[in-house]
Amino acid sequence: MDHVDRHELTDLVARLGRLLDEKRFGEVRTVFTEDASVATASGAVQGIDALVEKARRIRPPGVFTQSFITNPLIDVDGDTATITANLLAVFVGRPEGRGRLFAERYHLTAARTPQGWRISRVEGVPLWEATLPEVTPFHPDVVPHPDVAPQADMDTTADRSRSKR
Repeated sequence: MDHVDRHELTDLVARLGRLLDEKRFGEVRTVFTEDASVATASGAVQGIDALVEKARRIRPPGVFTQSFITNPLIDVDGDTATITANLLAVFVGRPEGRGRLFAERYHLTAARTPQGWRISRVEGVPLWEATLPEVTPFHPDVVPHPDVAPQADMDTTADRSRSKR
């Protein structure tokens, strides 16, 4: 495998997480093939339209996510690549309640297409899940859960001013 393939495949995996977190579902064709299959703890789907529907269901308005896809191990054989990576996803907001952490081992297959590398298969193997007791969202799109009282005594400005020194 050459360095260009490694770079493009690592970038592809990073773009997957960012695209989902930013809810840019109209751009999934820049990451997936038309006939891509996805099988994770939240269900299995085949085809780009079903994949978008699943992504929208898991990440509805009011739910903020941050996906960490790390430690990719990449093997290229011609125009096919296999990638294993760790996923740690954080969910904050409705309907998740206060917050949730979820860990999976990703097994990805990618195909070299005329447009570049695209993911053709995702298999997620759940590793663990945890509920967060308290989450203070700072992102403007996060809608706090109604059962979580705001932190009146929390001064985030002080923390930000210290980081500028």
